[in-house]
Amino acid sequence: MSPRKTSVLAGTTAALLALTALPATAAPVASAYAITASGLTKIPRTPSVSGTGKESLTSVGLPTPGPALITAKALNAEVQPGQARSGVAGLALNLGLLPTTVALPGLSADAIEAECRDGKGSASITRLKAGGKALDLDQVPPNTTIPLAQLAELVVNKQTKNADGTLTVTAVSARLLGSAQTLDIASATCARSGATPEPPTKPAGDKPQPGGKAPKPTPVSAHLDVTG
Repeated sequence: MSPRKTSVLAGTTAALLALTALPATAAPVASAYAITASGLTKIPRTPSVSGTGKESLTSVGLPTPGPALITAKALNAEVQPGQARSGVAGLALNLGLLPTTVALPGLSADAIEAECRDGKGSASITRLKAGGKALDLDQVPPNTTIPLAQLAELVVNKQTKNADGTLTVTAVSARLLGSAQTLDIASATCARSGATPEPPTKPAGDKPQPGGKAPKPTPVSAHLDVTG
């Protein structure tokens, strides 16, 4: 084999090796959870599912022991390809248990649900009450902020676009005592069906020159650790 052909073959082989070394990009994963809290009271995502599957809990009081800040008759989370949903039924929040001199209203709702389907989110809230007063939250636009009292507000139908292309919809996101206590109720994350991450950029490689001339080498910046 001539030196020219050997150089062209070497350049092509190097380009192929560079392509195979590129890491594969994982497709976005759908997920859902019914409730989570952080701050003075901490509650992990409960129940929480990711990828596919579903999980439910009934008649729960969170946290325990002692009087529960949060009680609910049912919590559920479910994920299928391209869609996710979660919900809380019979919710009651005893905000008076929080250590503050500011009076916070109790919250309750018959049902709170979030659904994400094909990259689009929606929220449903039935008979939400604050301090015994009913709140009309039918067809609430995304990211609607509702002040309840001093140091207490709700963001209803909260929708956030994530870096991986997915959308997260949280039916109710509560901020209490500034940021000392947060509470998210019914959250679902999904991507558009059939959506795939952008493919990694392919290196151009060293192209052979006309007439079979050996390609010009492409400089590559690199760092080598030296020992000894």
